[in-house]
Amino acid sequence: MADPSPRSFVPSPSVTSALSAASALAGFARLRASFQRLSPAALGDRQDVSRSWTHLLHPARWPLLLLLLALLGTWAVGLMRGAESGAAAVLQIDRAMAVRVVGGGTQFPPGTLAQPVALPDVWERLPREGVSTWYRLSFDAPHSLLTRPLLAAHLTQVCSAYLLQLNGQLLALRGEPAQPRPTHCHEPALVTLPPGLLRERGNQLDIQVFGAPLRKVAALDRAGTLGVVRIGPQGLLQAEVEHSRMLRLGLPLALAAVCAMVGVAALVSALQSKLPYLGYFGVASLGWSVLCALLLGVDLPLPPLAVEMLIGALAPPVAVAAVLFLMRYCGLRVDWLESSLALQCFFVLVGLALAAPERVYTVTQPWALILLIELGVALVAFLRRAWQMSRPDFRIGAWATGLAAGVLLLEFLLPAGPALQPGKMAVSAAAIAMFFGMSWRLHTLQQVALEEVQQKVAAAERRTHEVTVEAEQNFDRMAELRIEQVTAKERKRIAADLHDDLGAKLLTIVHTSDNDRISTLAREALEEMRLSVRGLTGRAVQVGDAIGDWRSEVMMRLSQGGVELTWDAPDALLMSERAMSARAYVQTTRILREAVSNVLKHSGATHCEISIRQENNDFELVIADNGKGIPMELDGMLDRGHGMSTMKGRAKQLQGQCLVESGPGYGTTIRLTLPL
Repeated sequence: MADPSPRSFVPSPSVTSALSAASALAGFARLRASFQRLSPAALGDRQDVSRSWTHLLHPARWPLLLLLLALLGTWAVGLMRGAESGAAAVLQIDRAMAVRVVGGGTQFPPGTLAQPVALPDVWERLPREGVSTWYRLSFDAPHSLLTRPLLAAHLTQVCSAYLLQLNGQLLALRGEPAQPRPTHCHEPALVTLPPGLLRERGNQLDIQVFGAPLRKVAALDRAGTLGVVRIGPQGLLQAEVEHSRMLRLGLPLALAAVCAMVGVAALVSALQSKLPYLGYFGVASLGWSVLCALLLGVDLPLPPLAVEMLIGALAPPVAVAAVLFLMRYCGLRVDWLESSLALQCFFVLVGLALAAPERVYTVTQPWALILLIELGVALVAFLRRAWQMSRPDFRIGAWATGLAAGVLLLEFLLPAGPALQPGKMAVSAAAIAMFFGMSWRLHTLQQVALEEVQQKVAAAERRTHEVTVEAEQNFDRMAELRIEQVTAKERKRIAADLHDDLGAKLLTIVHTSDNDRISTLAREALEEMRLSVRGLTGRAVQVGDAIGDWRSEVMMRLSQGGVELTWDAPDALLMSERAMSARAYVQTTRILREAVSNVLKHSGATHCEISIRQENNDFELVIADNGKGIPMELDGMLDRGHGMSTMKGRAKQLQGQCLVESGPGYGTTIRLTLPL
């Protein structure tokens, strides 16, 4: 009766995360491959897509390979978990003695003839109302289990209310026995078994289940059920319960929530774009999310029968909306077929009204099969038409269908117990994939249409304004050329006048004056005039030549003032062929002269260090002295003295900056940075 080897497994969260990552990577690879092969034709245009499917590692096969690897990995992890559970000596009980009783009762009915049943046991037929079922599970607890810290019983599935006793002692109670509601049918249960109640031989685990027979519910997994019971260490079974809860409730509800958001987005898009098939898709997605939530046990403030009727009445509109979406999306519209699909919803309502409350499942089961067949036929028609007329849309439908098939296969493999109907995660995943595929497709078509319109508008504008634009360009070009010619000519004239007239007179004063001060001032004015003339000519200056001129001039001035100079300029910069504009050379020279003048006149320094660097396209000149620095009382007034404002203004004209760092007794540092 007790089989210590587990027959099912539940994946860990890492496995589920790996599956999600594999699906996301597969979708990204598929989307990328589709985007690379994008054709601008809309639905209905013939396309000749040349693809190579011969190589195993072709990008188009990556989703299939990733899905296969995910399946193999999940299967391997499941086998390992099974081995671990077996090693932990977990007892799995899949046989029980069952007794159907009327009314309540707090003990397993004595003296009644119990029938052996296999677990999971689904209540397919019950003779009357108010019937519950007692299950007696007998097991032995070997010494290896009794020495464990704490044991527990894992009820893999119990629908819906139950009470549990161990050796005649009540341990757990869930739900309302008087009015059981199928809101916990997917919720696994874990009950701690007190060590004081356990015996090595002949333990009796009595479970009374309160639920509804299959004929009174809308789906198989909502009927009264008791699944396989596993007994083992509480820590190990607690992990199993968490994994089972995640797979049965967490993941399907999360996908249903995303599917609901997708439906709302589709309805909003349908209102904005006036595309009917988006509206049908939104209705199908929203309806499916509500239906999935009800099937998973979301409680509503309604009687149990009303909830079952709502589930049965909601399924046909969802399926019909999905069929109409597939037909409209591929351009098919058959009025009589759409009318017959709408009539099905009415027939289901009539059938439920006539069959309630005793034959609800009798109505919902055949109609679910009919609707599933119709949906499959519509999907095949959609894929066939899309293959013939629009390969991008075929790839979207094929990808969504393949994803649904893969998830459905996982649903068959992962859940424990056949009473759990697969499909809840598969349909949600297909709807989400289909929506994102349609969004991508609509976006590409919109981009293509916008590009075509923009190209036509641009071509018309070019044809209309071609002559005018060309004339304006020629006129502007001639005007600019004329201005440049006049400006260059005027600069040369001014430079010649300064050099021939003013320069000659200043040179005469330098050589003929007996007054040293006048001779010095004339020489300085001559240097400034030559610098201005050099700037007017507009000829660029090599950086190495400029550094040589600056070094010669600064050494002469500082040596005359008794200030020691340290000059730091890398050899690579001296040998560089990089050029500096005439304007930059002139302004930099004047800033350097002003800085040296401040060192000689105001700093009282005995040493001055000048360094030049070039980083990327920035030219940096740093002048630092060891003088007394700028007094505190002049703080905030630097721009009104010592030529600081002039230096900063010259740097700003060249799109650069001039920074001054100083403190009383710490000298002054002027840092000039200019873009070359």
